[in-house]
Amino acid sequence: MGNLIKVLGKDLENCPHFFLDFENAQPTEAETVVWNQVSAVLEEAHGILAELQSYNGAGQEIREAIQNPNDLQLQEKAWNAVCPLVAKLKRFYEFSLRLENALRSLLEALTSPPYAPMQHLEREQALAKQFAEILHFTLSFDELKMTNPAIQNDFSYYRRTISRNRLNNQQLEAENEVNNEMANRMSLFYAEATPMLKTLSNATTKFVSENKTLPIEDTTDCLSTMACVCRVMLETPEYRCRFSNTDTMLFCMRVMVGVIILYDHVHPVGAFAKTSKIDMKGCIKVLKDQPSNSVEGLLNALRYTTRHLNDDSTSKQIRALLQ
Repeated sequence: MGNLIKVLGKDLENCPHFFLDFENAQPTEAETVVWNQVSAVLEEAHGILAELQSYNGAGQEIREAIQNPNDLQLQEKAWNAVCPLVAKLKRFYEFSLRLENALRSLLEALTSPPYAPMQHLEREQALAKQFAEILHFTLSFDELKMTNPAIQNDFSYYRRTISRNRLNNQQLEAENEVNNEMANRMSLFYAEATPMLKTLSNATTKFVSENKTLPIEDTTDCLSTMACVCRVMLETPEYRCRFSNTDTMLFCMRVMVGVIILYDHVHPVGAFAKTSKIDMKGCIKVLKDQPSNSVEGLLNALRYTTRHLNDDSTSKQIRALLQ
């Protein structure tokens, strides 16, 4: 990724001069406990993305089994092809729960008194970097999931096979890695267009509702500041020229979109209202100015996974930008 991201006070309203180092930030002693916890989760994230990227599904075996319902050999062949894939989907789902816990730990660390969110981001650069990495993973995972219909097809076939009891009970019991309760939870997870983002949005909303003594502004200010940092970095040639490759640009775009969506889910009036601390016009414009192939997926995330885009308080100009 690129070098230091330097954000000047004049670029951010009421923001002092500070740095966010998305590449080289190392944890201070005060950050170490949370950093180690989150680091263990992030290490697994790379493998999860690699597995999802290579997920091919059991489409052919399933089609043959459906077309020949009385051929037990084809039924078993499809079942044997689907079971390891469902075990993989279960790992993805269970990882989302660990990611949720990691996000919660970071939110607690980056919003806790006596420091303001801006001070936290200055003092705890390594945790801010981890927060960004979680969002980058989340949008990367969801982009891959949305373009792979085999995931839903495999899981649907698995559930239908169990419910119809096509195979003998002993075989089902021996090979069934996902019991009915787990299957129901996984079904709700994969039914979402962007399941990881939905998980993080729910986790952030829950964090705010459970921490009633913590002003909601502490959480939303943390999110809006990170969105602003990414926007300024993306739209300023002085900062962009420090990037060593296009991956840095995409990283920042994903982080910006991720924090906007979390902000929109948590803030009472959302990210699109005039009173929002996020410059939505600037953020959308900077996305549209990028040549990356992934930009349309990020714009779709703003269109379809935010809560307040269609509110009356959203200006026609912003809606038009997202048309």
